[in-house]
Amino acid sequence: MNLSRNTVGILSMCIATAGFVTNDVFTKLANAVLPTGEIIAVRGMIGLSLMLPFVLYWNGWRLPGVANRQVLLRSACEAGAAVLYLTALFSMPFANASAIVQVLPLLITVLAVLILKEAVGWRRWAAILVGFAGMLLIVKPGMAGFNTYAWIAVIAVGFMSIRDIISRFIPATIPSTVATVTTMIVVMLAGFGLSAFEDWQPIDLKHFGLLACSAVFVICGNFFMIVAARTADIGVVAPFRYTVMIWAIAYGLLVWGEFPDTLALSGTALIILSGLYVFHRESMAGSRNG
Repeated sequence: MNLSRNTVGILSMCIATAGFVTNDVFTKLANAVLPTGEIIAVRGMIGLSLMLPFVLYWNGWRLPGVANRQVLLRSACEAGAAVLYLTALFSMPFANASAIVQVLPLLITVLAVLILKEAVGWRRWAAILVGFAGMLLIVKPGMAGFNTYAWIAVIAVGFMSIRDIISRFIPATIPSTVATVTTMIVVMLAGFGLSAFEDWQPIDLKHFGLLACSAVFVICGNFFMIVAARTADIGVVAPFRYTVMIWAIAYGLLVWGEFPDTLALSGTALIILSGLYVFHRESMAGSRNG
């Protein structure tokens, strides 16, 4: 079966959001004992120890493009986003932080039009706005929780948007696995930098296991996010960023026993419908071009 590049991008984005949310679950559980910088640093070390041997085997010891300017700049943006967002997330209501981050699809699409000169028709804009409306029904953010940390989250979203735009400029000769390794190294170093201002805590076997699981899923999230950004039109994959909220609801129910209310279920339905609509249009376009 031949898949169009946009279909590959859509599937990659869905996998990436699932990976990142699952990573957030393990990180949140570990954060009950461990500080943010230590979590980022130790998770990075575990992730590198798991992934680096395979990447070296596949791409050779020279790791082509590991120090490429676009790759390094993208990695720096990811590091800034990770540190700032986790700082905000642990200091403000989860719903408000989630609402701020979900502005990202809209911002990314605007930047894609302005910088990448992508053509985004009214149907794609409609799908993005419907997904955004669905997200608001799920998180129901309130102004009471918006404070200084909300602005930190806004800055984190800025870093995320620049990260994804830069991903489009990474040379095609550089494997996504190499870009992922560079990202992990830079984010890990940022974690060590943050941990200099924290008190490190001893890590028992349970929390080491949580961080190991977190590392696996953050690798998955980073890799497939890079693939999605490099492969598909940003206006196409943007609505599928909202699938993060579907995973968040599922984990809230399974891990913390938080059953979604009627509004949340309605929002989930809107997100699914908007995604299915875009996927259907891209599948039809792929059939016509095939």
